[in-house]
Amino acid sequence: MSYYFEAAGHTVWNPSLRMGQWYLAFAKSAADLVHRSTGLTPSDDDTCAVDMPVFRQFVEALLECYASTRHPVQHGLMRGVLLTSLVMLERGGVKMSPKSEREASVLAEVKVFASSM
Repeated sequence: MSYYFEAAGHTVWNPSLRMGQWYLAFAKSAADLVHRSTGLTPSDDDTCAVDMPVFRQFVEALLECYASTRHPVQHGLMRGVLLTSLVMLERGGVKMSPKSEREASVLAEVKVFASSM
């Protein structure tokens, strides 16, 4: 079974059901920590609507939080949800511009990470 993440009628990610559920749980927790809404609205039919403007604000807050520290544990904990979110954002037509070298470093990984999604 699959889980579809849809933005304006376009699928931005189609993982397995379990992987989609994991991502949603991580994203919700991350959103609480960065004080933003995810812009993700899951439904009972194994789909999730992505409100791109709200999702972009969430991802920008994650990226800023990630780049604000050199703490390896924080980076490790954030990495999966951040990279997955960046790929979905890009697939939804939003290109991020780095504000720092640390942001540029993680943004450079998006293309390689996307190939595993």
